[in-house]
Amino acid sequence: MRDTEGRATVGTERPAKAAEDSTPHVLVVGATRVLRPSVRALVARGTAVTAVARDGRALAKLAAECGPLVRALAADAGAPGFARALRDAGGHGGFTGALVYTPALPASRAKDLLGGTRVLILPSAWAAPDAARTAPEAAGPSGASAWTPDDLPAETAGSRRLVLGWHAVPGASRWHTPEEISAAALALLDAPARTDAVLGEVRPWSARPA
Repeated sequence: MRDTEGRATVGTERPAKAAEDSTPHVLVVGATRVLRPSVRALVARGTAVTAVARDGRALAKLAAECGPLVRALAADAGAPGFARALRDAGGHGGFTGALVYTPALPASRAKDLLGGTRVLILPSAWAAPDAARTAPEAAGPSGASAWTPDDLPAETAGSRRLVLGWHAVPGASRWHTPEEISAAALALLDAPARTDAVLGEVRPWSARPA
């Protein structure tokens, strides 16, 4: 749904088709952009998905492409009623997992709102050098990144964390594609135990793409 100024508000863009109790149900926040391929991959394996994004039209298009296993929820994480909308979308059994793109739902709110297995997708800014914690160009003997998710602030603790770096190619570094990001996020969701990962490189910081 959208208010009179065209901004996304809390609301369901298409009727939800209730999943069977035995069907896994994964929440995907940021479903129309970097995590769009993850929605398709989850549906392909028979998983129900509640797809959350601010753009109701893009969500409706995604739901139409993926079929009845996708529940579209056009919502702004800062809107009143968002927590209740998530509870309603989760149904009686709640979500079995969640993929959360943190620019769409801040890490601190995800921790408060979501239980169970959740993967936080954190942009590279979370690995930006902090003079109080790490040397900007620190690197190990092989030149690989010396920064790890252990350096992340406490607000991300308790989740499986995917920090988005860049694909390092001499003279042609680039940011990762939605397909690459979605595959890495699903790998963490499927991991047998809580783990973290960095997709690509985050050091040296001066080498990040423009």
